[in-house]
Amino acid sequence: MITYVDSRAAAAAADRPHSLFAELGGSTSWRCFELLELLPSVTHEATAGGDEVGYLVLSGGMTVVQTPDRVLVQAPAAVRCAAATPHTIVAGAAGARLLRIVVDAAGSVGGRLATDVFAREKLPWRDAIHGGGGRIGTRHLWGPGDFVSSWTFVDHAVLSQGSSLGCHYHDHLEEAFVVLSGRGWMTVGDDTVEIDAGAVTLQRANVGHGLYNPFAEDLDFIRVAVATPGECFTTIDLDDDLRARPPTQEMI
Repeated sequence: MITYVDSRAAAAAADRPHSLFAELGGSTSWRCFELLELLPSVTHEATAGGDEVGYLVLSGGMTVVQTPDRVLVQAPAAVRCAAATPHTIVAGAAGARLLRIVVDAAGSVGGRLATDVFAREKLPWRDAIHGGGGRIGTRHLWGPGDFVSSWTFVDHAVLSQGSSLGCHYHDHLEEAFVVLSGRGWMTVGDDTVEIDAGAVTLQRANVGHGLYNPFAEDLDFIRVAVATPGECFTTIDLDDDLRARPPTQEMI
């Protein structure tokens, strides 16, 4: 499944989250993946219930308050909130565009408010992963040990021209990609489509997927994953670097 934040922006009224994917959590504890458009200086009060909540800040800036912490965040960045703890967001002078991620924490309480940035200079480079070609810059902002729920990771990655994230699938894990800049060919199942900045993709468990950049501009994207509670997820590479799989659909 692929959508674009720009196409959903009109439906995301100030302080009223708009779901990007209606059917989440088929096999995981992912509750929602939403777009939130905050107008300048708008205050958003968030209750947490028994959930763990995080944000991907795509544009603008905001102040996040979760007692006893208060942080200022500027895009592009990520925010991780303490589980089952209310928090408040105050949009900056330019407003803020956010992706809000909610994962069932099964009543667990813990963690502290944390932030990190999607900065290319922080990325270590290595040979492409999952049977891909070329090289990839990739960094875990947070891994499984940073969460109290089955939220598994938030990653930042960059593919340069001619490089790919090879075709693979995950058992007991759902994953989403968010494109910050650049273009690429995204494969999900049997379909390949060209995507660019603002695209958000959802890959179900046991569905093959990968990403190839045949363009001159770097492809800069975020990876987010949530696992099935109580299960050990595995990753299976499918021995396809995707370089020979051009788009089968027009850009969405």
